Amino acid sequence: MELTRTYLAAILCLIFFTAELCKAQPQNKAEPKIALTLEEAWRQADGYNKAVLGQCKQVEVGQELVKNARSERVPRLPVRGEYAYLGGLYGYEPNGGLRNPEHYAVPPSPHAYGLGLNAEWDLYTGGRIKNNIAIQELNANLDEVRLTQTQQDVRLRVAQAYLDVRRNLDYQALTQSNVRESERRLKQIQSLYKNGVVLRSDLLRAELQLSQQQLLLTEISNNITLANQRLNLLLGAPEDRPNLPTATSAPPAVAGTYADYLQQAQAHAPELRLAGLQTNLSEQRLAGTAVARRPQVGLFAGYSYNFPNRLTFPFVPQIYSFGQVGLRATYNILGGLADRHAEKAAELAVARQQLAVEAALDDKREEVKTAYVRYYETLERIRIAEQNIRQATENYRIVNSTYFNQLSLLTDLLDADNQLLQSRFDLVTAQVLAATQYYQLQKALGTL
Repeated sequence: MELTRTYLAAILCLIFFTAELCKAQPQNKAEPKIALTLEEAWRQADGYNKAVLGQCKQVEVGQELVKNARSERVPRLPVRGEYAYLGGLYGYEPNGGLRNPEHYAVPPSPHAYGLGLNAEWDLYTGGRIKNNIAIQELNANLDEVRLTQTQQDVRLRVAQAYLDVRRNLDYQALTQSNVRESERRLKQIQSLYKNGVVLRSDLLRAELQLSQQQLLLTEISNNITLANQRLNLLLGAPEDRPNLPTATSAPPAVAGTYADYLQQAQAHAPELRLAGLQTNLSEQRLAGTAVARRPQVGLFAGYSYNFPNRLTFPFVPQIYSFGQVGLRATYNILGGLADRHAEKAAELAVARQQLAVEAALDDKREEVKTAYVRYYETLERIRIAEQNIRQATENYRIVNSTYFNQLSLLTDLLDADNQLLQSRFDLVTAQVLAATQYYQLQKALGTL
């Protein structure tokens, strides 16, 4: 008996110790979600998105290329240094072929050295330098507009991912509320079944619906995880960082006609600005083809020290210096003939780019029109979804009352419950779709 009491006391002590140890261990808590507005998400994307950062680097590259083109206006000062090993000098008679050459001695040292400084400065290049600078400046402007286009593309993708997270969070809240309602209803049906009021089939149907809703919760949770990862990757944030987008609200009102929006797009849309700059670039390249038909004028100067003196023969073993300064002019008399194909190709490129501008404007018309029409379509979806919720709520109230008064079937009640949940889902979907179409319209206008 005493031994049994000892074992019992030891077991109780072990249980108490284990419980205290579990209390002392840190508990894994879910990382709190970070409240995030869409404007904050856009600012993060502008600063950390990899596509945006890559285009920022390209803008810096373009700026450096402009500076490099401008540096061609600066005089060039090449330094020359050379070393040579002089071999023997042999002379051949005009009628003797390569037989019996006469050998001439080289200086006592066969080593030759030279050190000099030259200066070259282009006074007139026929517009070549000016044209190259203009081309690089246009390319830099193209890079800046492409940066704007990339930022707007990323902002639209961020808005879509952001709204996707918000939509699934709303789905989750609605489903959780519906699960609680289903659990409450299941308890009532279990009570009625125990009292023999309803059939077992009703109990099974209620349990099946609850299981399906719980499975839907799991699916929605996975969708939140995936959408949140996509959002974080666009923001350049850790992919597992939990975000809490602000509540879904109706997008700002859109006022104006299609013609107003098209005019706004023509002034701000980066796609049209790119097409216009590319046309300017083609025209500048066409102007550059005239360089070959113009003379080139430049100053030159040089001063050098050399050994041995090879200006006389035989060579004199002495160091001598030599300097010169002058004006050099060149003209390619066949320049116009050689450049005619390049000029023709440049003219064709200008014509092709003008057609590309018209095609880009047609594409922009279609994009603006589609976004404009779809946006107003989503507003109608919201109105109908709100009306459906009111009807589904009243229908569920009536069927719920009649079922528990044994005046309707459980299938009618479950259908009414599903319709009410679906109508709430439809409202959330319509609100998110309206916001998406609003940002799509702003992106089409070039104002996102």
